[in-house]
Amino acid sequence: MNTLAPVLRIAAAVICASSLAATPAHAIVVTATQNTQNLINALLGGGDSGIVVTSVTLNGNRDSFAIPDGPSLEILSSGTYSNASGTYGIGAGVVLSTGSVSTVGLDPEGTLATGYGDGPSNVENNTWVYGGVYPPDLSNPALGVPATGEQEDLLDPITDRPDLDPPDNTFDHFDVTELIIQFDMQPGFDRVAFNVVFGSEEWIEYVESAYIDGFGMFLNGSNIAMTGGLPVNIRHPDMADIGGTELDAVLAPGGNPLLTFSGAVNASGNTLRFIVADTSDPALDTTVYFSSLDGVPAIPLPAAGWLAAAAVLACAPRLRRRAAAR
Repeated sequence: MNTLAPVLRIAAAVICASSLAATPAHAIVVTATQNTQNLINALLGGGDSGIVVTSVTLNGNRDSFAIPDGPSLEILSSGTYSNASGTYGIGAGVVLSTGSVSTVGLDPEGTLATGYGDGPSNVENNTWVYGGVYPPDLSNPALGVPATGEQEDLLDPITDRPDLDPPDNTFDHFDVTELIIQFDMQPGFDRVAFNVVFGSEEWIEYVESAYIDGFGMFLNGSNIAMTGGLPVNIRHPDMADIGGTELDAVLAPGGNPLLTFSGAVNASGNTLRFIVADTSDPALDTTVYFSSLDGVPAIPLPAAGWLAAAAVLACAPRLRRRAAAR
């Protein structure tokens, strides 16, 4: 890969982002925060979800700038959001991004970072690269926060290129944000379910490149974020240009951007891990909204089913004796 490509992508993204500003329509309204209690409250919706959270860990990104003769500004990769107008069909919840989740202004110069509240996609190549300085040093190729080894192991199968010859699953990842929830279940619940919207600034220009940003949801170690048998990344064939936020495209099978995922859980000791990352460089944001984390009640076997099951169990010894006699 051309070693200048990441720097040029970052430079172009920063120039575009600083020259334009989003026009909010006050539907998805983002509140940037790293407070894990606020995040879990927003995700559970404050109701009786059947889920008993035992711990929450956020591995997110934060940049703070003390502007000379100006305000102190803070840019975060996580937040909560409301959605009064139902953009994308998803309810209120949590937003994670590889960039800034909210718009941060810098008067009188304008917008420093454009976030992912409601509105049209006005900013071409919207991005925020973490770990830099203000003003941005576009000559520095080491921008972005690299993923940890553990994060790389999770992300490689999501963002690999099995179509290449030879296949490549060794891309580096940057500006990772992940939320890890450990929980038990109340009696009578044996599954969890939740809604997701995934989108990115990488589409469509970079779907055949090494910049394959992606998202995973690991329930007790297994990634359940699969749509049509494929992992959730910008190369998914169901990515589509559906307006609603600054995102250039969202994953929308059949034109529906609201994804629902679920999985079986244990009575106790469960872990759910949401993770989103830039791939190959830290430029061009990828963002995910998720809401309505709920327990799914176990479905009791009807009375007739219990009788049938009992009859099978009662017949089992006789069936085994007949088989032995033959």
